[in-house]
Amino acid sequence: MSRTDAPPAPDERAIALAMLRYVRETALEKAEGLTDELAHATPLPTSPLMSVAAVVNHLRWIEHYWVEVVVAGGDDRAPWSEEHPDGEFEVAAQMTLDDVLTGYRQQIAASDAVLADLDLDAATARPRRDFHPNVRWVVAHLVEETARHNGHLDVLRELADGQVGD
Repeated sequence: MSRTDAPPAPDERAIALAMLRYVRETALEKAEGLTDELAHATPLPTSPLMSVAAVVNHLRWIEHYWVEVVVAGGDDRAPWSEEHPDGEFEVAAQMTLDDVLTGYRQQIAASDAVLADLDLDAATARPRRDFHPNVRWVVAHLVEETARHNGHLDVLRELADGQVGD
């Protein structure tokens, strides 16, 4: 995979979507090549659900929520609930890494289809707690969320097999 954060054009939309694409590709790259055993390892004693597979599955469902639910107004199909607020982490333990990566790639394609023709200034279909975000805010939030979790993936990957990267 050849990751780049260079946008295809110098406008704000192209830059924002290039950054989102870059952090997504980084997450995928950090997970690829691990065995299922290493992808499901949970080496952090204070975070017993945190594995490479679980973090990538979390990214999948966070993106589903923000794009398909908040932006587009669709149903929330994520595996979390009041009884299982970390459901996306829990179900990842039962999935192969290939299934987790395929699910994330499918979510990326679904999100890209929703975002393709939306103006960054467009209001989302649903408000969020105390404010009503626009599409720009959601894209920026997804970049921030994914980049933050890429830091977790850096640590987990290094602990799993010693691989480090940018």
